[in-house]
Amino acid sequence: MLLILVTFGYVAWMGYQTVLRYDSFKATAFDLGNYDQAIWNTIHGHLFAVTNRGQDWYGPPTRLGMHFEPILLPISLLYLIVPDARTLLILQTVGLASGALPVFLLTRKYVPKLPLAAPAMAAGYLLNSGVIGLNIFDFHPVSLAAPLLLYAVLALSYRRTGWFLLACLLAASCKEDVPFAIALLGLLVIWKYKQPRLGIFLFLAGMCWGIIAFKVIIPHFYPGGNNYLYRYAALGSTPEEIFFNVVTHPWLPFTTYITLDRFYYLANLARSTGFLVLLAPEWLLGGLFSLAVNLLSSDDKIYSGVFHYNAPIIPFMVLSAIHGLARLVTLWQRWRGEAVDYPPARAVSPVAQPTFLDTLLAPIVTTWAMIAHSSVGHSMQAAVTRSVALVQPRIISPFARLRAARWEPFSERMAALARLVPLARLQWAVVLWIVAMIVVNFIIMTPLFNIFWADHTPAAREQHIQQLLSMIPPDAAVSAGGNLNPHLAERRYVTVFPELTVATSDKNKMVTVQYIIVDLDDVFPEDKYGTATTLNALINSGQFRILARADGVILLVRDKP
Repeated sequence: MLLILVTFGYVAWMGYQTVLRYDSFKATAFDLGNYDQAIWNTIHGHLFAVTNRGQDWYGPPTRLGMHFEPILLPISLLYLIVPDARTLLILQTVGLASGALPVFLLTRKYVPKLPLAAPAMAAGYLLNSGVIGLNIFDFHPVSLAAPLLLYAVLALSYRRTGWFLLACLLAASCKEDVPFAIALLGLLVIWKYKQPRLGIFLFLAGMCWGIIAFKVIIPHFYPGGNNYLYRYAALGSTPEEIFFNVVTHPWLPFTTYITLDRFYYLANLARSTGFLVLLAPEWLLGGLFSLAVNLLSSDDKIYSGVFHYNAPIIPFMVLSAIHGLARLVTLWQRWRGEAVDYPPARAVSPVAQPTFLDTLLAPIVTTWAMIAHSSVGHSMQAAVTRSVALVQPRIISPFARLRAARWEPFSERMAALARLVPLARLQWAVVLWIVAMIVVNFIIMTPLFNIFWADHTPAAREQHIQQLLSMIPPDAAVSAGGNLNPHLAERRYVTVFPELTVATSDKNKMVTVQYIIVDLDDVFPEDKYGTATTLNALINSGQFRILARADGVILLVRDKP
C-alpha cells in the first residue's frame, strides 16, 4: 500500500511539474525539441530525422549522427495515438516511477528482516536527486535505462533469464553508452550470481554493441565528426588516444580531475542513498564506466548531479545501497549473537519454470556459452586466475590482515551497542535515516532544481504566445527560439534561431526558413543586443517582415522567395 501511494504520488507530482514546465515555455530545443521532431519524423517515414542546429550541434540532420537510440522506434508508436511532446514527458515520468517496484521487491528479498525498509528504499529511489533531475529536464530516452536495468536485476534474482535479457536489450537500446554498463553487469553476474556462461555472454554482447555503436554506426552518419570528445581534450583527441593515455599514465586523471566539485558530486550520489552504498561498494561495478565518463568530463554539467548523465549509474547506486543495508543487518545479527539468514545474490526462490522468452533466447546464450568454454574462454579464465594468484599474496593478503586487526576491536564495541538495539528498533532507525537523507538531499539540491521548475502557471502571456504559434502553418520551415522550438517541432523542418537554413538528407540541399519566432524575454542578457541586431537586420534588408508580436515575442514571415 505504501509503495502504491508513494509511486502514484510521484507520478502525479512530477507529471504535473514536467507538463507545467512545457506549458510555461521552459522546455528547450536541446533536447525536448530534438526528440519530439525525431519521433514525429520517424512515424512519418523519415527515420530519426532531426534538423535542429545550434549550441554544440552542427552535424547531419539525424539522431544517428549524435547517438544510437533504437528505442525511439517503439516509442514513436505512441505518436500514432497522441503526437505531442507531452506524451514523451508523461512516458518518462511513468517509466522512472515504475523503477520503484523492483527497488521495493529487491529490498524485500535481500532485507526481509526490515519490512519497512522496502517502501523507504523505493521512496529514496523516487526522490533521488538524480531521478528528479532526469525527470524534470526535458525528455531523454536514456532515462528509461534506469528502471530497465533495475528490472533486469530483479529478473536475474529470480532466474528469469529471458526477461533479464529482454530488459538488458531494451536498456542497451536507450543510448550507446548503456551497453558498457550492461557489460560490467555481466561481470557481476559471474562474480555475485555465479552464472559464468550468462555473464560472459552479457559482457561480450555489451562490449560488441557499444563498440559497434561508437565506432561504426555513429561515424557512418557523421563521418569524421565527434560532437562530445572536446569534453575530454585533456586526455586525448580520440577514444583510442584517451584510453591509451589513461592506461599508460594512470596518474593523469588524478592530477587533472581531483577537484572539490567532483568530490561533491560523488558525495551527492552517495547521500541520495543514505550512504548505504559505502557498505557494499562492489555492487557499483556496473556503473563505473558512466561514472568515469562523468568525472573525466571538462563540462561541469556532466557531474552536477542532475541532468540525464546519471541514468546508467542510478540503478547500481540503488542496488549497492540495498546490499549495503542487507550487509548491515547481517552484521547486526552477528553482533547480537543471532542466527544469520542473509540470502546471497544467487539464492533465489524455487527454480522458475522456463518461459517462452527463455526458450526463445536459449540458443543465443548457448552459442556464446560455447565460445566461453572454448580455448579462448579457458585462456581468459586462466589469465584471470594467474593474475589473482599473483596479486593476492603481495597486495590483498596484507590488507586483509590489516583489516582483521582493526575489525576485531571495532566489532567488539559494536556488539555492545547491538545488544541494546533489536532489529525492530534498527528498522525504525534505518527508515528515519533514509527519510532524513531524502530531506537533506532535496534541500541541498533545491538551488539546482529551481533552474528547471516552472515558476508560474500559464496565464495571459502564454495564451498570446500560443496565438502567435497557431499562425505558423504546420508544413512551414521555422527558425524558433530555444524555448519555443519544442512547441513547433512536429514538422519536417525546424531549427533554432539565429539559424536561417535547415539541413536536409541531401548534402547539397538546404531549406531556407519561412518563419522566425523569438521570445526576447527568454534570451540571455549577454545575447539580447546581438539577437535584436540580427532581427533588425533581417527586417531592414527586406528578407522578413513582422507578422505579429505580443508580450516580448516577435513573429517574422519571409517576404521574398
